[in-house]
Amino acid sequence: MKYINVAEANCKNCYRCLKVCPVKSIKFMNNKVEVIQNECILCGRCIRNCPQHAKSLVHDISGIKQIVKNSARKKIAALAPSYITSFGAENRHKLAGALQRLGFYAVEETSVGAHAVTKEYARILASDTMDNMITTCCPSIVFLVQKHFPTLTQYLAPVLSPMEAHGAFLRKKYGGDAFIVFFAPCISKIEEARLSEKRYIDAVVTFKQLAAWFGEEGVNLAETQEGYFGNDPSSSAIYPIFEGIVKDVKANLPEDSDVFRQYTFLSKQGAKDVFELFTEMSEGRLHHCFIETSACYGSCINGPEKLDDGYYPVSNGMNMMRYLRAEKNIRETDLSGIDLRRDIRPAPPKRDIPDEETIRAILAQIGKTKPEHEINCGSCGYRTCRDKAIAVYQGKAELHMCLPYMSQISETLANVTLSVSPDYIIAVDRDLRVKECNLAAQHLLKVTRSEITGRRIEDFLDPVDFAVAVGEERSIPLHKVCYDDRGIIVNQTVIFIPEQGLAIAFLHDITEQEQKADALNKLKMETMEMAQNVIDKQMTVAQEIASLLGETTAETKVTLTKLKDLIVYDGNDND
Repeated sequence: MKYINVAEANCKNCYRCLKVCPVKSIKFMNNKVEVIQNECILCGRCIRNCPQHAKSLVHDISGIKQIVKNSARKKIAALAPSYITSFGAENRHKLAGALQRLGFYAVEETSVGAHAVTKEYARILASDTMDNMITTCCPSIVFLVQKHFPTLTQYLAPVLSPMEAHGAFLRKKYGGDAFIVFFAPCISKIEEARLSEKRYIDAVVTFKQLAAWFGEEGVNLAETQEGYFGNDPSSSAIYPIFEGIVKDVKANLPEDSDVFRQYTFLSKQGAKDVFELFTEMSEGRLHHCFIETSACYGSCINGPEKLDDGYYPVSNGMNMMRYLRAEKNIRETDLSGIDLRRDIRPAPPKRDIPDEETIRAILAQIGKTKPEHEINCGSCGYRTCRDKAIAVYQGKAELHMCLPYMSQISETLANVTLSVSPDYIIAVDRDLRVKECNLAAQHLLKVTRSEITGRRIEDFLDPVDFAVAVGEERSIPLHKVCYDDRGIIVNQTVIFIPEQGLAIAFLHDITEQEQKADALNKLKMETMEMAQNVIDKQMTVAQEIASLLGETTAETKVTLTKLKDLIVYDGNDND
């Protein structure tokens, strides 16, 4: 089943979840993140450590609520003893009252189941029938062994978990038809109950879900009337604290027991440390050890579904111990007659492992052609470069997840771009001091990079655009700027980058174009002037011609008139 959802819109591909995942059951492909269900051990570290809150628990409890509210069955609430650090020791009986107000017939504490498990651990140790014994109260540890260390399954204590042992007792006490709900800070308990063949527990609700349930029903814990527990707490309520199981088992062995000489008692917390322990054990380096293991640092009191999101293993542990020391009603419930046997089998997922030649070919694609190139920095989330190459082959990871390689590529591209760009590129900080400039700008300003870096921009260029960009934290649009002292004209734009507090200027040299444009304009003006002169001269000639034509016409007219008159008058005289 799918228990962890990924909100793609929130995920920033920071690989934080992959880094904290002890079994690398997270897939990064095509800018999508996916939890690989058959490899996941449900430790919840990816949910707790995601800085963008992109991962969340998928567990619908609406059906559980309906049964509790409407069913005629007896509803029994079984509380993991770590509820003390989530809801407060002072609210112990109020919590029982709040659960009864929701509709539960009875409320009981699972520490009584833990005590029965402790007795069984002590019995098996005394029998000296197991080389190593790994306690099984944390389902994430069981999943870790079954899926990733299947050869160690033989060392898992063949005993029911405290949850199931208590469920068996409750089933016997309240009847086979009782609806038993277990409340815990764990995600893996949900899957443990689902996979159980004996089905002692009908449903699991996390502490966060319980708090939300109270809110939906208007239940204020501080104002709730106190209820009652069906049992008194057991001394095994120490189970949720780191080293609690070891202490409880030791307390239930005779002081002169041979077990103390035959076995070494170990406690390991956190899936990462447990993973390393199991690696050594699988190599045959550990023998005759009783091993308490927890996937959570601080053990169950710091489970992923406790109410607060902080990590407080010390203070929460102290609060739990203070409660146990102050509790006056600690009594041991008799769970005799309950079958505590459990059969745990290996369940390794199928994996396709590439050969050495394939691994080397994958590494070569990211520039790791020699073993010394494998820096094993872990920035991708995998322990080694080889582990990452195997994940690439299995379709769980992509080549570009190698941060040093991508940084090298990015830096190389940036350097090439800056060095070959014909534009002048200069970056200044908020104090208007030069932080970087490319080769073209160095040639323009006739300085080396070391000579300009750290100096104020006004020593080289007009600082106005830079000052406005930094002061008003905005970019300056493209416009033409003349640097007469440099003999250049540029199209200049300044980009302000708020994250780094940098103003980066891009100056595109247009001096030649401007000179050509000026020459063309000058030619145009000269041509226009010449044309005007020609026009003026033509007008003068035209006027002169017109004047001459006028005079000639007048003279002709006079002459012709005289000639006419002469002819006319001469004719009259003849008459």
